Amino acid sequence: MNRKPTGPALKTWQFYSACVYHLGKSYLAKLYKKSDRQIERWASNPATTESHQRNPVDRLETLLEKLMERGYTDPAFAVVARLNRVIGCGYPYPEGMPAPDKKTMAEECLDDLPAIAGLHEVSNNPKATKEEVRHFLDQAIAELKQNYVKWCDDNNEKP
Repeated sequence: MNRKPTGPALKTWQFYSACVYHLGKSYLAKLYKKSDRQIERWASNPATTESHQRNPVDRLETLLEKLMERGYTDPAFAVVARLNRVIGCGYPYPEGMPAPDKKTMAEECLDDLPAIAGLHEVSNNPKATKEEVRHFLDQAIAELKQNYVKWCDDNNEKP
């Protein structure tokens, strides 16, 4: 049950599986005041495990959907903003602009290609999930923002 993550946690069960790997099942059990077995249920793949159960992130999504459906957007936005602050993000993208990670604009532009190709590949996959497409979209956007910041740096402009 303590498996190393093999990719981004695009599903909530993958998030809990990553938490078990990085923080330990006992830490999560203590934090949530739940048994180790309950933590395992939250972190299990529902496609392969009969004992999988909805985890707190699933339930938060349901709660937010219900608030939005009924027009109570203020509490929904407030809790999302609070969670974003924990990881240093604004809404909906990280605050500030990403620092370029290449020395020249040409290298920055070439660095975009894998992210954009990944987006195109997943977008053309009929079995892809919305979360997968969004993940690759966010990666491509981050790469393009790096180009903008590099251009600004090269031209003595503020991003």
